[in-house]
Amino acid sequence: MTNPVVKCSVDTCVHWLPDDACGAGNIDILDEEAKTSEDTKCKTFELRSSVANMVGGLDNVNWGGMVREPFQEGHQITPSVTCTVHECAYWASGDRCEADSIEVFGSSANTCEETDCSTFERGS
Repeated sequence: MTNPVVKCSVDTCVHWLPDDACGAGNIDILDEEAKTSEDTKCKTFELRSSVANMVGGLDNVNWGGMVREPFQEGHQITPSVTCTVHECAYWASGDRCEADSIEVFGSSANTCEETDCSTFERGS
């Protein structure tokens, strides 16, 4: 299974890249009790407020995708996605996301609680 294409508008995160791409190696979408997209959050969010925060985010960078991106037309930097939102229709065992693409939003967020996965769809 391939990783979902990630569109992220959380422009205050150390992993945010132009064109709403995510440079993280893996993102964690959390909240096992979520009932709506507003209940979800991107735990990978790290506020881009200082050099220390940016250096702290270097342990979770998609280096391979960042190197390939400029040289492969049509290729997007695509992090893996770990999701613990069991109520979501796209959640799969092993905390995998089976959506083709996801969108994380929360521009001007200061904490992970201010981010959401708008792809959340309540499962049956």
